[in-house]
Amino acid sequence: MSIRKLFLILSLAATSLATSCTTRYQDMLKERDQQIRDLSGTVARQRGEIDDLNRRATATPAVTPTEANADKGAGSMMKEIEGELGEGASIGYDRGGRISIGVANEVTFDSGSTKLKDSSHKVLRNVASVLKNRFSGKRYYIEGHTDNDPITKTKDVFRSNRHLSMERADSVAAYLIQQGVPESAIVVVGYGQFDPVDAKAKSKNRRVQIVVGDKL
Repeated sequence: MSIRKLFLILSLAATSLATSCTTRYQDMLKERDQQIRDLSGTVARQRGEIDDLNRRATATPAVTPTEANADKGAGSMMKEIEGELGEGASIGYDRGGRISIGVANEVTFDSGSTKLKDSSHKVLRNVASVLKNRFSGKRYYIEGHTDNDPITKTKDVFRSNRHLSMERADSVAAYLIQQGVPESAIVVVGYGQFDPVDAKAKSKNRRVQIVVGDKL
């Protein structure tokens, strides 16, 4: 075989091999591009699922019929108690979510006094009735509150606003006990000026709250 013929054969072989390699390389590129597209689609789909889960996690949970009925029942009960208390007392929830009956000082005490006014008797009788009929077996916290004005006229009687608030709460507790509320269920607390409900209206801060606690 001549060198020329051998060279020609080798050239043809090299050309065939190069063509085969080029075809294989192009196939590999196509396969890679398809894989990239598949992965991109998977990533996009997973991102969409993650976004959907995040939206569900941050969305306000739906209220079940049972919860809705419970809320409706609690609201109805509060309305009924409000009617039983009548004028001079109010009902709501304290910061801890406990039921709290409020009685303003205008109803219960004269300025600087711990003696219950006659106008308080009917109100406190209603309060006692609600405690006995609605919340029997619970702990009752009788909480006294004042404004932040310092004691002046009666400073020889009361050491501080806390002392005054404690004595007023104790007077309310004593009357409730007379009305049949168990003495063993009562706790008397004096907050003084340290738990205001309205920084601008001092009269709202002068009050007694009867908070219903846990079972004894």
